[in-house]
Amino acid sequence: MMSVTHAAIAICSTTLAIGTANPFVLGMAAIGSQLPDLDTTESFTGRIFYPIAKWLEERYPHRTITHSFLATATLAAMSAPILFWLHWHYWIALVLGHFCGWFSDCFTKAGVAAFFPSPSRLVIPGNPKARLESKSPAEYWILAIAVFLSVASVNLISAGGISEQFARSFFQDAATAAQTFNKYGSQQWVYVEVEGINVRTSQQVKGSFVVLEATDRSVIAEERSSGTLYKIGTAPDIQIQPRSMKVHLGDRLNVSAQEVALQEIAINDWVSRLPQNAYLSGSLLLDDMEDVRIPLEIERYATLRLFGGQVELSNARPAQVSALLGDFWILVGKVVVKVRQ
Repeated sequence: MMSVTHAAIAICSTTLAIGTANPFVLGMAAIGSQLPDLDTTESFTGRIFYPIAKWLEERYPHRTITHSFLATATLAAMSAPILFWLHWHYWIALVLGHFCGWFSDCFTKAGVAAFFPSPSRLVIPGNPKARLESKSPAEYWILAIAVFLSVASVNLISAGGISEQFARSFFQDAATAAQTFNKYGSQQWVYVEVEGINVRTSQQVKGSFVVLEATDRSVIAEERSSGTLYKIGTAPDIQIQPRSMKVHLGDRLNVSAQEVALQEIAINDWVSRLPQNAYLSGSLLLDDMEDVRIPLEIERYATLRLFGGQVELSNARPAQVSALLGDFWILVGKVVVKVRQ
C-alpha cells in the first residue's frame, strides 16, 4: 500500500478508537503507520532513515520483522516513557498507528509475516483475486473512505464527541442542556431552542434562550428576544416545562467574574460603575428594608427577591437593580459580578 493510505487508515482508526481530534495525537498515529516500512530503503521512511533501513534490508526480507505483532509489542514497550512525558493518547496513537500500518498490508497479495519469527504469511482474504494491489482503484477507494471517516469523526469530536453529539441531537431535555453548559459554558455561548409551557400562566412557549446557569435538572436561561430570565427543566420551582429542547453551541466567549464586598454606598452610585452587560448574584442589606418593594413578576422569576430580611440577586441586570432599588443605600452586601462577552 502507499504511505498515504497507511497514514489515512491509522488516523481514521485512532480518531474513532479513542475519540480525539487533537492534530498532534493524529500526527503521532501517522508517524507510527510509517515505521513498518523501515525495512526497505525504497520506502519514504527508509529513505529518511537510510542507515537503519539499509541494515534491516540486508538481514530481513520485506514485510517480516517490522510487520509483526512482535514489532508492535517492542515499539509499545520502547515508547512506554511517553505515558509519563505526555498524555496516554500519544502512546496509544503511536502503537495503534504502527499496528494499522502493517496490518493493512495483510490485505495485499504478498501479505505479511505477522507472527515473526515464524516465516508464515498472513494474507487476507483467502481468495487471491480479492487481494489489493498497490495504487489500484481499490486502494484509492480505501484511501477515500478512510479520509472521509477521519474528517467526519474529527468534526463530530470537535463539536463535543460522537456520543455527546448524539445526545444533543436525540435526547433533547434539560439534563442534556445542563451537561452541555457545565462542560462548555465557560468557553462558549450555549443556546437552547425551547418548546413547552409556562407553568405559571399555562401559555405556550416557543423561543431561543441563552443558558446562564445549570443544575442537574434545570437551566436558568435568558430569553434572547426579551431579556427575561426563566428556570427551565423539571425542578419544582421551574417557570417553563419543556416538551423539547434543542441545544447548540455558539461563538467562543470570555467570562470574567469578581466578588465584591459593599458597604455604605448608594445603589445608583455602585451600579453606574458596572458594565451594563453584567449579571449580578448575591445579597444586599439595604437601609429602610421595610420600604423595599419587589414587583411580583420579578419575585416570581427570582431575579430579585426579598429573602431573610435581605434582597437576593440572581443573575440580575444592573439596569434592573437600578430601576427597582436606585433610591436605596446598601448597608452591607456581597455580590458576584459576572460579565460574559
